[in-house]
Amino acid sequence: MFRYLAAKFIRDHERTDLPRVRLAYGRLASVTAVCANGLLFLAKLLVGLTAGSVAVVADGVNNLSDAASNVVSLLGFRLAARPADAEHPYGHGRYEYLAGLTVAVLILAAGVELARSGLLRLLHPQQPAFSWLMAAVLAGSMAVKLWMMVFQRDAGRRIGSETLIATAADSRNDVIATAVVLAGMVAGRLTGHDLDGWLGLGVAVFVLASGFSLVRETLDQLLGKMPSPEEIESIRKRILACPGVLGTHDLMLHDYGPGRRFASAHVEMAAEADPAVWHQTLDALARQFLEEEGLHILFQYDPISQADTAENRLRDHLTERLGVIDRRAAVHDLTLERDGQDVSVQFDCYIPPEVDIPEGELRRIAENIVRELYPGARCRITLDRGYMAPPKE
Repeated sequence: MFRYLAAKFIRDHERTDLPRVRLAYGRLASVTAVCANGLLFLAKLLVGLTAGSVAVVADGVNNLSDAASNVVSLLGFRLAARPADAEHPYGHGRYEYLAGLTVAVLILAAGVELARSGLLRLLHPQQPAFSWLMAAVLAGSMAVKLWMMVFQRDAGRRIGSETLIATAADSRNDVIATAVVLAGMVAGRLTGHDLDGWLGLGVAVFVLASGFSLVRETLDQLLGKMPSPEEIESIRKRILACPGVLGTHDLMLHDYGPGRRFASAHVEMAAEADPAVWHQTLDALARQFLEEEGLHILFQYDPISQADTAENRLRDHLTERLGVIDRRAAVHDLTLERDGQDVSVQFDCYIPPEVDIPEGELRRIAENIVRELYPGARCRITLDRGYMAPPKE
């Protein structure tokens, strides 16, 4: 169904790299969800009020909050699609993350209201009237929500939208919540016990848990979440596969919204070769990243001498000794200067963030390793605890 609707209503639906196509996917998914959730709210409100069931009304209000969330998502897609301007040179993609945060807050607000209604029903019990019409509405709601979950999940994966994927997860949660309400109503009908207040409270807890989870996920995106190890390793391997590359380090990846990723990396290449040739090589590699992955990447060329020099021997010695602490430890940008008996060493040292050793202690360890070869050497050490380690193969 998703592929059929996408092909029917979205021009150039295969070109998901285009901002207008991405906006069209977001609009199609959001408008479809608004209509479906609106109809579910009206149906549940009608049968819930008729039967006096706070649980069914609560489930309907949950659908209304979902519809409001879909409107916010649609607005987020429209704002995120705005092109870059003088004040926002990296575009407006993070509007989509802001929309996701707003959706999460609306879900939390709905959860609080549902909890209040459930508590009131517990304090003032009233057995709701059971009807097969109400049961049919809830069963139909579950079927619609299952369809919406698949639709939103496929759309989210198609365009790489965390907002739509989160909305799909919320639809899945709604199916579970509605199933609980329906099962409780049937159980209440069979046993004669008033479970309505407890069911309403249970739905509220479920909605609140979902809201808190969405808040955490969207805040991670806004605050600059650490890229996944798989993404970092994929970029690293692609750089190392480029002919002439000896090593790479200091990868920095910045996310300015879906489809707006920027990166920089230092690339080590032989100092004996023509720098103009290496410039052309790295420029071609950057174009490949942009064309094939939509990643804007800037490379800094680091010339590395391949001769048997004192600098290379010291770097290898440091890397080997620091590998005892963590196999991913690495040394780069090392310079060694001598003035008579005075030796001065400067280098950057990558130590993974998980290594639980104070930075002062790490510097002392590195200085002692240097002084194994150059006693009394003055050391200037920069500790890198950023994104990427150049792991040993």
